[in-house]
Amino acid sequence: MVPQSEAFLFPSSKPVPVNSGEFLVRQLNGSLCLPKVQWQNLLPVLALIPALLALNSCGGGSSTTPPATPTITASCAATLVTVNGTVQCTATITNLSSTLVNWQVNSIAGGNTTVGKIDTNGLYTAPTAVPTPNNIVTITAIAQAQTTLTANAPGIQIKAATAISAIVCSGSTQTSNLTVASGMALACTATDAGGNPITSVFWQVNTITGGTSSIGKISAQGNYFAPLVPPAGGTVTITAVSQTVSTNLMSVPVNVIFGNAVLQGPFVFSTSGRVISGNTFFARAGSFNMGNGTLIGNLEDYVSQSGGATQRIFTGTYSIGPDGRGTMEFCETISTTCTTAAATAFFRIAVVSPQQAQIIEFSQPNTSAALNVGSGEMVSQDGSGSGGLAGAYSFNFSGVSSSAAPQSEVGEFSANGHGTISAGSATTPGRIDINNGGPQTLSASTYTFGGNGQGTARIVTSAGTSVFSFYVVSSSRAKFIETDASAILVGDAFTQQTSSCNWGDNALSGTIVFETAGAMSGAGITDLASFTADGTSGVTAAIIEQNSGGTVSGPGSPLSGSYSIDACGRGTLDIPATSPVHSYVFYMTSVGNALIQEITSGVVAHGTMVQPLAGPFTAASLNGSYALILAGTNAMSTTTGNEQDLVGQLTTSGATSSQSGTITAGSVDINNSASNLGATQTVSPQAGTYTIATSGNRATMTLTSPQNLVLYIVSPTQAFAMVGSDNTGIVAIGSLFKQF
Repeated sequence: MVPQSEAFLFPSSKPVPVNSGEFLVRQLNGSLCLPKVQWQNLLPVLALIPALLALNSCGGGSSTTPPATPTITASCAATLVTVNGTVQCTATITNLSSTLVNWQVNSIAGGNTTVGKIDTNGLYTAPTAVPTPNNIVTITAIAQAQTTLTANAPGIQIKAATAISAIVCSGSTQTSNLTVASGMALACTATDAGGNPITSVFWQVNTITGGTSSIGKISAQGNYFAPLVPPAGGTVTITAVSQTVSTNLMSVPVNVIFGNAVLQGPFVFSTSGRVISGNTFFARAGSFNMGNGTLIGNLEDYVSQSGGATQRIFTGTYSIGPDGRGTMEFCETISTTCTTAAATAFFRIAVVSPQQAQIIEFSQPNTSAALNVGSGEMVSQDGSGSGGLAGAYSFNFSGVSSSAAPQSEVGEFSANGHGTISAGSATTPGRIDINNGGPQTLSASTYTFGGNGQGTARIVTSAGTSVFSFYVVSSSRAKFIETDASAILVGDAFTQQTSSCNWGDNALSGTIVFETAGAMSGAGITDLASFTADGTSGVTAAIIEQNSGGTVSGPGSPLSGSYSIDACGRGTLDIPATSPVHSYVFYMTSVGNALIQEITSGVVAHGTMVQPLAGPFTAASLNGSYALILAGTNAMSTTTGNEQDLVGQLTTSGATSSQSGTITAGSVDINNSASNLGATQTVSPQAGTYTIATSGNRATMTLTSPQNLVLYIVSPTQAFAMVGSDNTGIVAIGSLFKQF
């Protein structure tokens, strides 16, 4: 016998004996063969094949797995939804070639407005009203590859939106109604009838979702942040609107008032006036940082006839009331926290904007006798003037000479930004007019500038050297105060907004308005004027109104006149063209705008010339809340140079007719009187009327005190104001600034 061994015949796993040295081969078609073996030797093996195949089919081997059964499930992220609310639904499919589904709501493909709708992505949006009679809807997912394969998500119950019953806000400064101060916040919550918070609301201010910077902004959580300046009317409406039902809402009014936050950051200030003890002149200029009622980083130059010039650091405090009027105190002898008991200078404030406030020197709180009386302003530093003085400037300084006589200086200079002020020439700005003495040419001069925003300038003319301390407001403005013994002057320098020495008569064209204030024969004098410039030296339609020592004149009939402007921006103006003439010199700052000085014989006065913006104006042009500043003297006082200044706030109701309106409220702080030097008072409430001319920009206003004002409106936010006929003797001029 031939030795045998085992071989495997597939698919069977059982061994089959074959002759040693021989083997079976399975062909690609599944058949078996024994190569190179005589067929007779294969007969025993072939005889076994049917049996082997039978054994393989009887459970001795593996079988083919049948296809898995497809499945589908559906679910939604919530089972309780408010009307108009949304919920995401998902479907999971296994054992199908596609997982895409179609959606139904209550057996309606895609749903409808009654039961709610569902999109192709499975986002279900509840209907606007609760379905009846059954408020539970069924969401069904249907497999696109096998439409008989479906699944229902757990039922979704539709409920009505919870009604907003109230808005509760914390942070109000009052309990009787909601009130928030400048820059402060209210934390508001919408609640239901049970006082439970409702978070699914949109927040609006005056119907604007999220609000705006001018009316205040409100966060998605209901935190309202008041603007720095109250909006028109002083109130806003905060509204909570249901995110699901827009008609489900609640609103509350909120009063927005002024507060300390309206003035914050670095400011430059200046004032001038009279020291009550001795009735001598003083001026101050300096800088401070304002924040949270405190003044820090403070530096000032103080100059007086009796004490000379002093530069000092100081501490201070301030407080702004609801109407924008406020108080400020300096402690000039200590470096610690300032208290009222330690304060040495006291002020009253009228806020114009977050960048500007008008101030007068006043009495200590709860007293009525001032140490100093004077007026001025503070303006915010914008950081652009960190390089000091650079460019061509026009300036306007005023005060007294070394002999205590009134003195006005207007002029121009050119600084190179590196400590040099150029000598004046036909092609370089560099002249100064002192009173009516005519122009003097500046010699080469110098200045230094420190990192604290303060510098020193030495201005040289043929008459000598004048030393000034200056405080930079911006790249286009600085405040100056003279610190030598030759004079006490304070004022501002503004950059000229054109190429050096490129001016001409065409810089004035159209309606021009100016105001001046000063002295004549020892008495106060103020002028308000307007004229039309033809751009080629001609003046028409000129009107001058004047209060000279309490005697008011004008406007009278229109006058004609003439003007001229040289290449470096110095101009002259005569109204009328023939005697008696009001004569002026001015230095341009920009087209239509200049710093002006009256040089009429016997008059020492200075002021500002502007080209009105917009117009013509109507009574509606004066509508809202205004800050008032007036500075001057009292003509009824027996004391020469009796300074009297006013600062306050007025509220106008707008037009009662096309050209008339009313003053409904206001308060004015007055820092002197005719009979009692230094006596202070607050006149409140103010009430009166105003009328605007049918053409032009002139208006008149009656008040409790001062009794009459003449206004020349120069823009929608400012009017020049002069006291007219007044039986209290006030001779003063200034501006009415719109707050909001």
